[in-house]
Amino acid sequence: MILTINLPSLRSVLPFIATVFMIYCLQGCACSKVRDVETVFMFEDVSIVDAVNGLRTGQSVVVKGNRIIQTGPVDEIRKPSGANVVDCAGKYMIPGLWDAHVHITNSEAGMPERLSLFIVNGITYIRDTAAELDLILPMRQKAIEASMSEGMAPQIFMTGPHMDGLQLSWSSSVSAVSVEQARFIADCLINAGVDELKVYDLLAPEVAMEVFSIAREKGYRVCAHVPLGMDVVEASNAGLSSMEHMYNLEMACSADWDSLLRARQQMIAAGTGKSGRELREGIYSSQRMHSFQTQDEERLKTVLKTLAENNTWQVPTLVITCSDEHRILAREDYMETFRYMPEPIRTQWKERAARRAEQSPPEEGLAYASWAYDMVSRLAEAGVGIMAGTDMPLSLLVPGFSLHEELVLLVNAGLTPMQALEAATLRPAQYYRLEDQQGAISEGMAADLVILDANPLEDITNTQRIRAVMRDGHFHTRDNLDEILAQLEKSVNTVPE
Repeated sequence: MILTINLPSLRSVLPFIATVFMIYCLQGCACSKVRDVETVFMFEDVSIVDAVNGLRTGQSVVVKGNRIIQTGPVDEIRKPSGANVVDCAGKYMIPGLWDAHVHITNSEAGMPERLSLFIVNGITYIRDTAAELDLILPMRQKAIEASMSEGMAPQIFMTGPHMDGLQLSWSSSVSAVSVEQARFIADCLINAGVDELKVYDLLAPEVAMEVFSIAREKGYRVCAHVPLGMDVVEASNAGLSSMEHMYNLEMACSADWDSLLRARQQMIAAGTGKSGRELREGIYSSQRMHSFQTQDEERLKTVLKTLAENNTWQVPTLVITCSDEHRILAREDYMETFRYMPEPIRTQWKERAARRAEQSPPEEGLAYASWAYDMVSRLAEAGVGIMAGTDMPLSLLVPGFSLHEELVLLVNAGLTPMQALEAATLRPAQYYRLEDQQGAISEGMAADLVILDANPLEDITNTQRIRAVMRDGHFHTRDNLDEILAQLEKSVNTVPE
């Protein structure tokens, strides 16, 4: 097949083409370290909590290298020769956590030296949902090396840049204005090593449909801000894998969903003189309140049934979606986490947080939060898969710490603590078809583990009471984790000479 792209279309992807070419040139230089030592650990008398097996008390877990090789009741597991025994009496073990929606290259808040903040918080996997390839690929390689050598970085799953329309909302996006261009971009991204594709608000429906088609052909997933020119049901039926922030779901559940869709299409056609961000924000602000006020139960049931049947997942990111209601930026304990941020980010964030704490929350923001909390429980009841993600570092969200805030909000929205844990462990593994490797504590699973001082099923905030973390078979005690935090705080407060 000969790929033809007209000149105006080609101009819009020239920067992307140059970046991909550079990445191909550099890929041969990437290296990975191979572990030559397989240390054995035996975690004795621990209570295991995972979404596959529930709560199991009085257990022993044996790890060799970076794999779990044995689990079972204490009196049935013998200590392997030379094993390091860790007494876990009174402790609880959960699988390594996920933050399933981050942007680690968005600012210096997520640069390589702060990847350790995820590990300190028990997060062993992250899903980056928009980044330039020349930034995210080297970051992922550094994370692989840091994980294998010290267990000090999470495994990074990524989409690379998302595909948007002619007007871009973010500089990291790639404009795809034709189906030919979409196929070219998707092929480049897949060849560069992304784990899934992402489409964005202003992508034309016919171009989005082409991306869904490509993904089906090649066995890839597609996540999205559902393009505003499409209806959620249409996108789900076409093969959409995951909806981020539940965007566009509110408008799809309105009794007036069809007239709202036509109005959005007209606004997009007439908005060629606006920036992508101005256009999409204008559409949302003009339709959201009306959507909340006209939500229709029968239409809602139809939409949720479609999502469940098509296995279209949701990543609610309540920590950012509901920020006008929960107002964590007014909490001193959360503000304390800013101390791990470098200057000038720390000062800027403190000033912005102080301003937001003084402002009265807008009516639309409170209505959005009320709708989102209600929708999470409805999604769970309908059997729609939910993953826990944050959108860090947007809205002043600190790496690692913000995921625990999300878990609390998921429970506040109606999930049980086990369902919230499931959203941050098993569900993302299932999404990537890795449930035979991650998301549970059993023989053959990855040795990515978190040991807690208290039972998270009794209180989800107990996920914050971390006693130890194992990442890729490397064991970090509480003293080790505190030392990492102290070193990071010292480094960001050291003024270069």
